Amino acid sequence: MSNLKVNTDSSDQSLIPEYKPTLVKVLNIVAGILALILIIVIYIPNGIWKEENQIRDLGRSRMKIVNDIQKYYDQMAGTHLPDPVLAMKVISAVRDSTRADSNFFGQQTIKLPEGRFNMDVPKNFYATFDTNFAFKYELTDTVVDTTVKILKWNPELMANDTAYVVSTRLPEVKEDPNFKGVLDVEVSKRVANDIYYRRFYLTKELAMRPLLDTPYTVLKTEKGIKVQDPIDKIIREPRYLVFAFVDSSHGYIENDEISWK
Repeated sequence: MSNLKVNTDSSDQSLIPEYKPTLVKVLNIVAGILALILIIVIYIPNGIWKEENQIRDLGRSRMKIVNDIQKYYDQMAGTHLPDPVLAMKVISAVRDSTRADSNFFGQQTIKLPEGRFNMDVPKNFYATFDTNFAFKYELTDTVVDTTVKILKWNPELMANDTAYVVSTRLPEVKEDPNFKGVLDVEVSKRVANDIYYRRFYLTKELAMRPLLDTPYTVLKTEKGIKVQDPIDKIIREPRYLVFAFVDSSHGYIENDEISWK
């Protein structure tokens, strides 16, 4: 057998790159830094923009509430109230009064520590208030109806007659001198979907401009009531050294027309 010898040319060996651990480490570090910069450039501004939109939406939703309160006040008092916090107190008092007393409507006086307010209150105003502001939800429940068959004297027929009444009215019916007695009681069940409203409270915070402890400006113009953002400058808050949170005027509502789309 012959011995096989492999000769490696020196020129071929020069084509094989030399492994340099230090260079690989440096490249890995650079790649990591570039990836981190990419994440910062994409995600941090996106988070700031999201926060800016949330503040803007919150401010405009509060302006709509202030505008609705001023409309209610104008309907009942014939004018606007420049102090949005006080207007909320007055309208809340009207709502609670109409809820507690069904006869509280027409010309009424609301008495608060801030003063007396003469209002022309609509009947059952609380229902209008709750429909507009409160959180509506449906509840399915089983309702038990009890119907009572009674016997009573009918003067027109000059004879006894039968009638059906709900059980809750039975005490009232028994006071009728023509009532003779109960003939039968029927109990039935039914499934009902009822709508309820979770109470909505008008707090001072709702009259304040987000990021500022300043109430919204309420004016009376030729067009009608105007609720506008009190800010007259650009708010800029630094974030993460190189970024900034920016907020400016959220617009206005005049005569029920919004300035933003």
